[in-house]
Amino acid sequence: MSTQKLRVKSLSGQAKEAILQYIEEMDLKTDNKLPREEALAEMLGVSRITIRQALNDLAAEGIIFRRQGRGTFVNVDSLNIKVTFSPCMELTQMIKKSGYAPSVRLLNIQKVKREEEICSLLQMQPDEQLVVAEKLFLADDKICAFCRDYFGMNLIGGEEAFDMFSKYEDSIYKYIYELSGEKAQWDKVEIDTVNPAEIAGLKKYVSVKELGLSPYLYLKTLNYSEKDKPLVYANEYFNTEIIKFNLIRQKNIQY
Repeated sequence: MSTQKLRVKSLSGQAKEAILQYIEEMDLKTDNKLPREEALAEMLGVSRITIRQALNDLAAEGIIFRRQGRGTFVNVDSLNIKVTFSPCMELTQMIKKSGYAPSVRLLNIQKVKREEEICSLLQMQPDEQLVVAEKLFLADDKICAFCRDYFGMNLIGGEEAFDMFSKYEDSIYKYIYELSGEKAQWDKVEIDTVNPAEIAGLKKYVSVKELGLSPYLYLKTLNYSEKDKPLVYANEYFNTEIIKFNLIRQKNIQY
């Protein structure tokens, strides 16, 4: 493996990416054991504390596991997972990982009456306009997901910028970042299921037949910036016949 020492200290995120690259180059059929922390730290030119944090993050995601007295090993099963629940991927990336060709249909972007519960979650100003964007995600032209995103008008540049934004078809998060520098860094999710025929407002865009009969996974998601500022409240509905989420969890059982 060709490595480049990391010149900036305490960048566990970069160390994590480097370790993931190392894992990709391993012959896991013959050996799935990672080098010791000291060796990884030497290879990447960072401290053992940085390496330990990176390994902790990878262990929390189920990508590696530790065996006391034996070392750190790659969880080969985790590498076969196409779509992880955490960390969260963009929807088009999920569709590609699932083996389909993605496409996105912008259904609607409009100003709507304030829903005080949502406005409170987003910490909007008392007189700030609430905006909603609706998009349909397709996988090989089959309905894969429907997303309804709520955010405050101030986040997209105010009333003056709304006409331009209302024609924007790319990621809302990219638009917000390009305009304000605010990055969506983490989210809080409430998980439910729903009959697709009961998703409010969706039947005006597509037929019940197109939606299928199986329940959709329903995620209510509040997205936060790097500074823990709420950015977007999303209602996301997933056709799990196409997108199948997987999650590897560590056990915390009292024996």
